[in-house]
Amino acid sequence: MHTYFKKVGCPFARLFPSLFLCFGISLASAQTGPGATDTEILIGQSCQLTGPLAALSSEVRQGASLYFDQVNAAGGIRGRKIKVIALDDAYDPKKAAENTRTLIEQEKVLALFQYAGTPPALAAVPIAEEAGVPFITPFTGSDALRKKFSPYVFNIKAGYSAELETMVKQLATIGVTKVAVAYLNNPFGTDGLASVEKAAAASGVSLVAKAPVEVDRSKIDLAVDTIAKVSPQAIIVVSAGKPSIDFVDAYLKAGHRSTFYMLSVISNAQLVAALGERARGIVVSQVVPSPWNQGIAVSREFQALARKAGIQDFTFSQMEGFVSAKFLVEGLKRAGNKPTRESLVRGLESMGKVDLGGFVVELSPTQHSSGRSVDMMILGRDGKFTR
Repeated sequence: MHTYFKKVGCPFARLFPSLFLCFGISLASAQTGPGATDTEILIGQSCQLTGPLAALSSEVRQGASLYFDQVNAAGGIRGRKIKVIALDDAYDPKKAAENTRTLIEQEKVLALFQYAGTPPALAAVPIAEEAGVPFITPFTGSDALRKKFSPYVFNIKAGYSAELETMVKQLATIGVTKVAVAYLNNPFGTDGLASVEKAAAASGVSLVAKAPVEVDRSKIDLAVDTIAKVSPQAIIVVSAGKPSIDFVDAYLKAGHRSTFYMLSVISNAQLVAALGERARGIVVSQVVPSPWNQGIAVSREFQALARKAGIQDFTFSQMEGFVSAKFLVEGLKRAGNKPTRESLVRGLESMGKVDLGGFVVELSPTQHSSGRSVDMMILGRDGKFTR
């Protein structure tokens, strides 16, 4: 009965309030929109719980949970605890689309959060837009989610084109002119390749080889051979998670050497676990604060909560989940006493310039993508990144 009245909007609430109280139904919950009751705020997520990118997705979720757990332990948002409903898409965009419909139509979530991967996110956005559901901080730097304004999509970090442009500029600055690109054979990879080509043309860097990489590792020997035969000074790997590691592993095992540049969607923990000492010297672009930085408030906050939860090995992926959760909570606080999807959008747009503890986000009704900063980090002997 409670669910029914939430769906139909409780037309009899004003006429028979005592009847509602008799059944344990508060007027406040009856008037709340989808995804919010008196006690809960439901957030939906489609990500990789299985498959080659599951480990990376797990780190992002772990970081977000650290912050949500702290908020819930302190009473939640105006007494409402945050509950994340995560569904597995295994990096399959069709499954991500199905999950999105389930989350919106059946689970009635207030918002969609931290969708992992470019293909799943791109498949979900049109569904979210049609339903008027906020799509918040997807775990992808896809420029397709940044260049075209959407009233429902919110980003807080620099996109892949900014990361790749920074890489190419650094390579040009240090005199590297022969560069190869290994790219994931999907929209994420091909869009990234286009960004590298544009940056290389502007910086005078020659792209001497381009090779597609499959998510399932098939044809990886062909990609290695294509690139190795031109002996590039550096290789830019436009991929995420395990496929990135698979390529580097295969390239090194074949007896070849080069300097590898990777995007932020890679885990230092995964690199070290899979490659060991061979991971040293890999350069990775980063778009959120370092989880080891004692000089930034949000990093100290993350470290304290992580250690309290028994986590000793930090990653940038955890940090991205953490700052994204902090951003969502800030929006929920601004969404009003009875949060709705519409009031959450307004709350996020009203932020203006907000400092999340050394990580600044700046949004407005006409600007939904924040974040321009890109740092180039190198993996050291201890498995941690340094500038």
